[in-house]
Amino acid sequence: MGYELGLVATVAISGWIALDLLTSTGWQRRTLSVACMAATVGLWAAGDLLLAASDDAASRRFALRVNYLGICALPLALFAVAAQAARPAWWGRGRQILAGAAVVPLVAYSCLFWSSADWFVDYDAQPVRRGPIFYAFMLHGWALVTVSWVYFARTARRLRRASPLRMLALAAGTLAPLAANFFHILVMPALPDLTPVALGFGALCIRFAVIDSGLALYLPLARSDVLEQVQVGILVADLEGRVVDANRAARELTRVAQPIGRSLPELVAKARARRDVFVECTTVPLHSAVAEVGAAALLEDRTNARHAEQRLQLAARLEALGFLTAGIAHEVNNPLAFIRANLSQLEKLAHELDASAAAAPLPAGLRVLAAEAGELVEETQEGVERIAALVLRLKSFARGETAEAQRGPVDLGRVADTAIAMASVGLPAGAIHRIARETPPVRAVEGELVQIALNLLVNAVQASGDPVDIEVEVGPEDGGASLRVRDRGTGIAPEIRPHLFDPFFTTKPPGTGTGLGLSLSYDLARRSGGRLEAANREGGGAEFVLWLPCEAAEGTRASG
Repeated sequence: MGYELGLVATVAISGWIALDLLTSTGWQRRTLSVACMAATVGLWAAGDLLLAASDDAASRRFALRVNYLGICALPLALFAVAAQAARPAWWGRGRQILAGAAVVPLVAYSCLFWSSADWFVDYDAQPVRRGPIFYAFMLHGWALVTVSWVYFARTARRLRRASPLRMLALAAGTLAPLAANFFHILVMPALPDLTPVALGFGALCIRFAVIDSGLALYLPLARSDVLEQVQVGILVADLEGRVVDANRAARELTRVAQPIGRSLPELVAKARARRDVFVECTTVPLHSAVAEVGAAALLEDRTNARHAEQRLQLAARLEALGFLTAGIAHEVNNPLAFIRANLSQLEKLAHELDASAAAAPLPAGLRVLAAEAGELVEETQEGVERIAALVLRLKSFARGETAEAQRGPVDLGRVADTAIAMASVGLPAGAIHRIARETPPVRAVEGELVQIALNLLVNAVQASGDPVDIEVEVGPEDGGASLRVRDRGTGIAPEIRPHLFDPFFTTKPPGTGTGLGLSLSYDLARRSGGRLEAANREGGGAEFVLWLPCEAAEGTRASG
């Protein structure tokens, strides 16, 4: 009775282990080999129970087939689990090796259907008589179990999991059933076979020593359709840092079609090194109930959030720049008022001095001063007016009038003059020259168009060599008006052109550009109902064209 209770306990234990592994939603869900191993233990014990209850030849034959299904498959399943944990040199040909190892168990199991008892086992004889195929099969099974124990032990040492308790559990789980089977077959074959009872105890030890400790390295994801569609990339690696599973997002973010077997730090570095997207990577350890079993890397495409953050930072800087520009304009206006007043007084004195020189002879120095004073004052006044006009443009630009209510007829020629005046600061005279043609007004926000033109001119200046030679042409075109900025730089490379207006794309060195100038200009042009295009210029250089519909066309479209 105690023997039967031991068999029932083994069936219950093996069934619990198999169901627990197969129904788990975590990293253990796909431990199919381990679940199969537990199932074979249950089949062995269940077959012995059926044998004990069989009372005719047919039921005995069925019980033997169930019994030997477990006996034949168990060493092979254990060997597969151990080999996957150790990953020996032949593991690349694992399927072929496992198929070869399965030949002997298959031949032995087939004997239950065709072989004479002299070749395999005669259970009707007392004591049971075993043939050469049986002994070859048992030696093969013992060898597989022994090799499996060696593989588990080597893996435990390699992964620094060789604690005394774990090694004791590993030895008990693999060697105790082997010893019981050896004793039953070669020492006391007349006694009941205690191997399946020992297997129940061994299954619990294997569960603790191999699965829960992470020696089996079964870490693949539960790769359901949901995980495959998650936008966050997930890479799972074993304790040696080798990736054992990855979802679709991870493959896309790393640009590696087959990440399995690759180094986890290597793949994380590839994701972080991408220039076209900003990937945020977080690496976390994975723990089972008793030990660390691997690591996972979460890869998230934070490009849009990063761009939004950079846009906010840029907007804050532009706002600060606007306040600064308005303050500078205010501060410059105050001394300009004094200079204008003083120039007016100097002009009056120059006229009086000139009148005195005409009425009476003056010393030589005063005569020169009288002759040139008016011209000097006039040139100074012209310079002051130019400064005042530049300050006025800076104030208008700093206000950033972008509301729809501010839209109105805008003269592209005036826009070009304003942008040229600001971009020409620090450049030689004539570095930027304008070709003037009669141009119809366009309906837009003048400040936005100035910003576009200024961005194009700044890029042209930075792309130009020495000397700077930039041409700005404004004129009617295709039922609207266009502003063209041409430089004599290196032009636009073919690989750059598709990304020219992408946000944050820049060919400038780090720290010298945000990559937003052309992108913002492109958006402003579209918001005004126009377009911004780029091409290489004949003879070398680049040409950017801002086209806008004229105000009449806008009015017609609105009324229609």
